[in-house]
Amino acid sequence: MIRPEQDHTSVTKKAQAAFLDVQQSVIERAKQTHTPIIVFTDNRIQSLTVEEFERIELEKSSERIELGKEK
Repeated sequence: MIRPEQDHTSVTKKAQAAFLDVQQSVIERAKQTHTPIIVFTDNRIQSLTVEEFERIELEKSSERIELGKEK
């Protein structure tokens, strides 16, 4: 059976939802194990506490909303 082409927007939304699910799992695991979250950003590796990570993600989200990228 030939599958119809998927709408690019719906695929993007599914990928974003999957990323957010994984992000939440990482946060929960770090809280449970009292371990840092390791991220690669700006060409460097950073070790962040859960609180630092959540603050940075909240700031990024606010910036995207202000720029009209997120609706």
